Amino acid sequence: MNETDTAGLKRELRRAMKARRDAIEPALRKQYSARIRERLLTLPQVAQARRIFAFVSCGSEVCTHTLVRGLLDEKRMVCAPYIAGRTRMEARRLERWEDLVEDRMGILAPVGGSPCEGPFDLSITPGLAFTTSGARLGYGAGYYDRWFAAHPETCRVAVAFEAQLVESIPTDATDLPVHYIVTEERLLETGVQQQGTGGDKLR
Repeated sequence: MNETDTAGLKRELRRAMKARRDAIEPALRKQYSARIRERLLTLPQVAQARRIFAFVSCGSEVCTHTLVRGLLDEKRMVCAPYIAGRTRMEARRLERWEDLVEDRMGILAPVGGSPCEGPFDLSITPGLAFTTSGARLGYGAGYYDRWFAAHPETCRVAVAFEAQLVESIPTDATDLPVHYIVTEERLLETGVQQQGTGGDKLR
């Protein structure tokens, strides 16, 4: 399959998965998000992590607001995504929830935070679709894949609704998989080897 075919299939799948996620009733999304948060916090890689890169949810994504607030209350070092250019996403230090403001895309971001290069123990990661083997379908800009490539030591944990799991996702060489997926029903270890830490260590 050539790159043009892959790109077209990804666009179609993005549309379908966005519609599927949007179709989940808001009350159920809230309930499922709470279950996902509880299950996520039982993962040893999360419990041990001190330096965390976590996305701040918007729209119909799994809600991470309570999760991020809790990590800040625990005095962990939390960084959130800031889109610094067409191809660059920075991790910026979040000192308190009130530091987040809406960026030009309407997403809460640490606009005034200071960039943090890492290393990071953990990335709490969004996406539109995932396979149980760890393949991830993002939103199309490639921000997270480039960030993952620059931080191979980081354990990548995706949070998603069960409805976002699919049998296959068209991928290319720049698409990087996640190590764990947490849904409202289960915690999946994908079998993807974590680089930079021997696969079993956290900084």
